[in-house]
Amino acid sequence: MAGAQPTRLGGRTNLPSGDVVVWSVADGRRGRRLRESTSRHGVVVRTVLVETDPGGALRRLEMSTAAGLLTVHPDDSGTTLHGNVVTPDGIRHLSFAWGSDRLVLVDGSPAITAIAVAWLGRSLEHGRSAEVSVLRIDDRLGPEAGSMRIERLGPRAWRLSSGAGPDGEVVVTLDADDLLTTARTVWPLER
Repeated sequence: MAGAQPTRLGGRTNLPSGDVVVWSVADGRRGRRLRESTSRHGVVVRTVLVETDPGGALRRLEMSTAAGLLTVHPDDSGTTLHGNVVTPDGIRHLSFAWGSDRLVLVDGSPAITAIAVAWLGRSLEHGRSAEVSVLRIDDRLGPEAGSMRIERLGPRAWRLSSGAGPDGEVVVTLDADDLLTTARTVWPLER
């Protein structure tokens, strides 16, 4: 939870790629739950559910694409991120080194990007940068371990730089609720 009051919003984000993301975020006593559905030319290409603990650490990520279903979460010790990918051809079990200094990024996912930046980016001082370990997931559901540089540009702005993936380098600005300020429309979840 970013602010004093729990965030409970839904909305639509228009990505530079032309994709449209419909999303919701709800804070509760166990942390934050973000859901998003990404459409391309009116067809859903990806859905994501991500849960974080009250401090912002990843608790669970579920993702579905045409390739199948992915689930990952840290083990009880917090040293391994594990789960599986279910496809029409079977199940691939996943296991990656994990810790509080690591991030998960889903290509084209505003929710996951916001969580990653809020988690590690806020500990950086203005003008500072750090190299961080990243597990990058694309729509083929083939997670790849790598690294990326995160640099704090201002009070609520960061630059993410990586040679991998379509995003390459991106500047991210978060609002007071730790959500991306990308072109979006927002509605309250409550009446």
